[in-house]
Amino acid sequence: MSAKMMKSLAFYGPKNLKVEQRAIPVIQDDELLVRITYAGVCGTDNRIYQGTKKISTPRIIGHEFVGEVVGVGRDVKEFALGNRVTVYPMIPCGSCYACRGGRKNICVNRTTIGYEIDGGFSQYVKIPAIAIESGNVIIIPPGLDDKIAAASEPIAAAYHGIERSQLKEGDTVIIVGAGPIGLFHTQLARLKKPAQILVIEPQEEKRELAVLCGATHTIDPQTADPIEQVLNLTNGEGADVVIIDVGIPKVIETSLDYVKKGGTFLIFAGCPHGSKITIDPNVIHYKEINFTGSSASTPEIHHEVLELLASGELDVSELISEIVPLEDWQRAFEMKNNFLGIKVLIDPWR
Repeated sequence: MSAKMMKSLAFYGPKNLKVEQRAIPVIQDDELLVRITYAGVCGTDNRIYQGTKKISTPRIIGHEFVGEVVGVGRDVKEFALGNRVTVYPMIPCGSCYACRGGRKNICVNRTTIGYEIDGGFSQYVKIPAIAIESGNVIIIPPGLDDKIAAASEPIAAAYHGIERSQLKEGDTVIIVGAGPIGLFHTQLARLKKPAQILVIEPQEEKRELAVLCGATHTIDPQTADPIEQVLNLTNGEGADVVIIDVGIPKVIETSLDYVKKGGTFLIFAGCPHGSKITIDPNVIHYKEINFTGSSASTPEIHHEVLELLASGELDVSELISEIVPLEDWQRAFEMKNNFLGIKVLIDPWR
């Protein structure tokens, strides 16, 4: 392969991804070039592949990545060659009503690396000036393994979800689904010192990981009535907080009964475009349930998560399931599609 070419995984439409050679991006004076070390495969990447999330094509996808700075525009002063960095992928406009209100994670005009801008399923990625100016490029703390740092972006999103839930010490929290986000939520919830962390998950291996991450109880919804178990474990009250980490509308509908009066019901997982749920509005009305959602995060939270990982307060090393070469992308996506494994990383240099 020519020194000026790179391997990339390009999205051309639903079920149409191709590993191909592309020219290594040429950076401008206000941009960075990053040599990708690892890129995480996300549920949203799989939704793009399956066609349930729409983006423009062609596009190099992948929004969870780490790498080394190998090119620095002459006007960029904050970074130097050799810096290990990760990039918070969602870039806010800074001027819409959401940004002005301090909620740039739900920016109306946001641009995302891996969606609107070429992303990390490649050997190199160009970081645009707006990402640098917005503080989205973050230096990885010394001593933090690149593989762990590659998982930091979804952990930052999970962290924001915990904050949105207003979970506090002494609460009971139920986490529905023990995929990567559910397990991240379990670890992060533990830091709030709740009385109980209940994880509902049908796969035994994932329930075992949930206990490793801090769950006090796990429930297999296939072998017992979850609502009966929840009520038994909460003195008939239900949970203070319920977090939905499974993007299945039916699961959302059936999980509403887990929350107690005055509790919070938070939808974290994205569902296929056009999904609908049917719920009894009286449940929300009479129980005064805080029914809310959580989307994305911020560079500031991403930075905080990196520090938690570097300090050892969070340990996700057991959650890295596999590292695959770029050419093996299909197996990684099928694992995600079939809820197998936890966190799969792509190494574009293998």
